[in-house]
Amino acid sequence: MCMISVKEDKYKKETVLFSVKRNHPDYLSFKPEKRQELKVDHAAGQTVSESGIQKTLEVAEIYKPSVHVNPIFASVGADLGKLCTASEASDIVFTYVDKENLVKPTNKSMVVLDPILCDALFKGAIKKGSAYPTEIHKKDLGSAFVSRMQAHHIVTRGSDSVVRKGSLKTIQIVTERRQGNKKVTKVSGVETFLMDAEALASELQKKFACSY
Repeated sequence: MCMISVKEDKYKKETVLFSVKRNHPDYLSFKPEKRQELKVDHAAGQTVSESGIQKTLEVAEIYKPSVHVNPIFASVGADLGKLCTASEASDIVFTYVDKENLVKPTNKSMVVLDPILCDALFKGAIKKGSAYPTEIHKKDLGSAFVSRMQAHHIVTRGSDSVVRKGSLKTIQIVTERRQGNKKVTKVSGVETFLMDAEALASELQKKFACSY
């Protein structure tokens, strides 16, 4: 008596499991092996962390008020020199909307654009000769406001932290072929994430038995 039944899928031309006879002696006698518990050497992990390569990394996008949005910040008493998250920036513009009572009475999902808010969102971005919008949907207001601010990012690794202007640059990994069959892998941009290039190269040399 067979323990399993199979059949061929005529469309995919593959053999698939059709059924299992659970009363088969081999099935009933099967006992799974117990897995051995994996022991973690916490001391070793701490040593690696202290090398500066595997410290906890945190990256966040933050934004600085620009000339476009400064009047909104000033109107609600927000700090013009403060770097804030997208959520915090969105809270500021909605505070202004509440302060100036700009929610459209006949449609609570829309915000009426007064001259200050309209300039903050669209001055310099509307093609010459085109009409400026008179209202904006609430769901679009926060992102539109943030897009008019100066993008920055903050990188934190362990106790070290740095703020840089612009979007976060990614690590680049490129493999090149040299004379013969020799290959060279170049890694750039690790400093962006507060990683010591020499320490990383040394660690990779040990892990992959290569030179640098």
